[in-house]
Amino acid sequence: MKRLISQYLFLILGGAIIVVGMVVAIVNFWSHNPLSNRVMISAPATKDMFLTSGKHHLFYEFDSKQLDLGALQLKKEEKFNNISSLVSVKIVKVSDNTEILLVKDSSMNFTLNDTRGESLYSFEIVEEGNYRIEVSPTVELPKSVTFSIVNDFSNSLLGIFKHAGIGVLISIPFLLIGWYLYAREARKNYVTP
Repeated sequence: MKRLISQYLFLILGGAIIVVGMVVAIVNFWSHNPLSNRVMISAPATKDMFLTSGKHHLFYEFDSKQLDLGALQLKKEEKFNNISSLVSVKIVKVSDNTEILLVKDSSMNFTLNDTRGESLYSFEIVEEGNYRIEVSPTVELPKSVTFSIVNDFSNSLLGIFKHAGIGVLISIPFLLIGWYLYAREARKNYVTP
């Protein structure tokens, strides 16, 4: 039994470290998920908010319901087409009234319960601080329109890989020692029947 434990102990420890690293990475992602910290704005509106430095996205949010009937799937979306031409968005730094450059960006989207978000703009905040977001329709809209500001997803995804990578790096010495001990025991068993 002692030989069996010494043969597999380091392999088990290395595998456990990898599993713990993956669990920590997933828990960290869910606790720092950018969607949980999104700030919602209904147009027309002006809202002051604190923004951290880094890349942010402005999403257009709308109702999106899916009904799954087995072979038949129905989807109902209540959204405006080409919403970027129906509203104007302006973001300025409160302290010095500097306007932030908005870049059209439709590369990202998300679905959260029955709400779907499509990226309209991305923007970079160089210096964190208080910013004023003004969203105003250019034409009269029949109902209110909801937007949200979300931190960039790529930082959260990089955090997952960073934590998982740390777990793998820590486990490498244990796996190498375990592989060596396993190979040595296997060689002994092979040489002496």
